[in-house]
Amino acid sequence: MKSYNFKAYVDLLEAKNLVKESSKQEEEQIIKGLTYNSKAANKDTLFVCKGASFKKEYLKEALSLGASSYVSEEKYDLEEEVPYIIVTDIRKAMAALADLFYNSPQNQLKIIGIGGTKGKTTTAFYTKAILDEYAKSLGEKPCGILSSISTYDGKSTEVSHNTTPEAMEVYRHLHNAVESGLKYMVMEVSSQALKYGRVLGLTFFAGVFLNISEDHISPIEHKDFQDYFESKMLMFSQTNHAVVNKNIDYLNEVLAYSKRARDVMTFTTDEKDRDADYIAYDIKKQAIGSSFMVEGKEVKGEFSLSMPGIFNVDNALAAISAVSLLKVPVEVIKKGLQGAKVKGRMETFHSEDEKIIGIVDYAHNKLSFEKLFSSLKKEFPDYHITAVFGCPGGKAFGRRKEMGTIAGKYADDIILTADEPGFESVAAISGEISPYIEEAGCPYVMIEDRGEAIRSAIMKAQGKTLVVAAGKGHEGSLKIKDQYVDTPSDIEYMEMYLSEYNNKRG
Repeated sequence: MKSYNFKAYVDLLEAKNLVKESSKQEEEQIIKGLTYNSKAANKDTLFVCKGASFKKEYLKEALSLGASSYVSEEKYDLEEEVPYIIVTDIRKAMAALADLFYNSPQNQLKIIGIGGTKGKTTTAFYTKAILDEYAKSLGEKPCGILSSISTYDGKSTEVSHNTTPEAMEVYRHLHNAVESGLKYMVMEVSSQALKYGRVLGLTFFAGVFLNISEDHISPIEHKDFQDYFESKMLMFSQTNHAVVNKNIDYLNEVLAYSKRARDVMTFTTDEKDRDADYIAYDIKKQAIGSSFMVEGKEVKGEFSLSMPGIFNVDNALAAISAVSLLKVPVEVIKKGLQGAKVKGRMETFHSEDEKIIGIVDYAHNKLSFEKLFSSLKKEFPDYHITAVFGCPGGKAFGRRKEMGTIAGKYADDIILTADEPGFESVAAISGEISPYIEEAGCPYVMIEDRGEAIRSAIMKAQGKTLVVAAGKGHEGSLKIKDQYVDTPSDIEYMEMYLSEYNNKRG
C-alpha cells in the first residue's frame, strides 16, 4: 500500500476547503497509521480527534503511543509542539483522509448498498448468498459484507456494533477486501451513515432502496421525519444503478430522488403492476419458507426461500434485481437464495411435541413489526401468538406507541421486557408502551429480565403457541446505562428454554 507524507494530507483537505489552520513542521513525515482510537495509535500515526465527548487526554494517550500528528476541529495546547490540521468538519475530513490512506479501494470493487427502514440485513445476506454461490462457480473469493450483524472483508470476520461503521472503518474493510482479492462488497447503508458522512467518497454500483417509514426520530438521531427521509435519499446521489421497491410509502418522492442515479430499476410483489422491471407473483407459503415466481428483464422462473416470513419475498426480489445487473445466471441465483440464512432474522425453533414454535427476529420498529406480525398471523392462523419485546431507552420514542399498537392488534398476549434500556428503567419504558396495548384489548405483563420473559412465554404456553421474541435477534448484550452488558442472545434463550420445556415433558 502506498504511503503519503503529512503534507499530502494537508493538501488534500485544503483542496476540499476543510482546513482552518495547519502546521508546517514535519511536512515530509510519512504517515503509517490512521485512527480515531487512542489505544490503537502506533508510530507515525495521524490521529483523528472526533466525537462530542472527545477529551484532550485521548490525544495525549495517542501521542504517547507514537502518533506523530493530529486532525481536529480545535487546536490543543500541548507540552510539545505537534503537527496538526484543524478542520471545519471532522466527519468530512475522516472520509477524505481514509480515501487517501487506503488508496481509494472503492474504485476496485463493485459495492452494492442496501438502504431502507426495514429489511436491510436480510437483503444484504440474500445478496451475499447469491454472490457467494456465483464466486464459488467461478473459483473466486466470496463476497464481502458490512452489516449490522457481522463484517467480512476477506481478512477477518468481526461482530458489528453499528449498521454502518465510521468512514475510516469502512475504508479499512474495503482495502482489506481489495488486498484479499474480493470483487464484491455488500453493505447496509443507514440514515446515520449518510447524514454523518460515513460513506462519503463511495460510489455504489447498485443502490437498493427497500422502504421508508418513520423511525429514528429523537434528539440524538433525526430531529424529524423530513430529516430522516432526506438523509436516506442521499444514497442515490452516489449510486450508478438505483434499484427501488414500488410497494412502499412515499413512492413518488423516492422515485424523484432516485433519478439522481445513472439509471433506475424497479421491483414489486404486486402482480397487477406491469410497469415494474421485476415482478414476484404466485407467492406461496411452504412447510418452511416460501416459493414464488419472478418475471423480469434478465431473470425469470420459480424461486424458493428456506426462511419463513412471506414478507421476505420483497427482500429476495430486491437481491434478485440487484444481482441481475451483474448478469448472474438464474440457476446460481436460485441456489444461493435457497440456502440463504440470516442469523437472528426469522430463526425458527420447535418443541419436540410440535406445540410450540419459537421465532427470533430483529423487528424493532413500526414497519418491521407490521410486516412480522401480520405475516405470522396469516402463516400460522391456528396458533396462539405470544409476543416478547421492549423498546430502547433515550431514542426513537415513537416506537413505544407504534410497537405497542401493532403487537396489541396481532398478538394474543404480550410480555414487555428489556431492550437496550440505557439510562431509563424497563418499568418506565413498559409503562409508556402498555396504554397502546390496552387500547387494543390485548392482555400483557411486564417481566424485566429478558431471559425470564422468554422462559415464561414458553413454560406457560397452552396448546399450539407461537412465541415471538422481537427486537434483539442475534445480539448478545444489553445496554444498561452507558455500558453494554453481555447476555445470552434471544437465539440462545429460545434454545435453552425449549430444551427445558422438552425435558419437563419428556
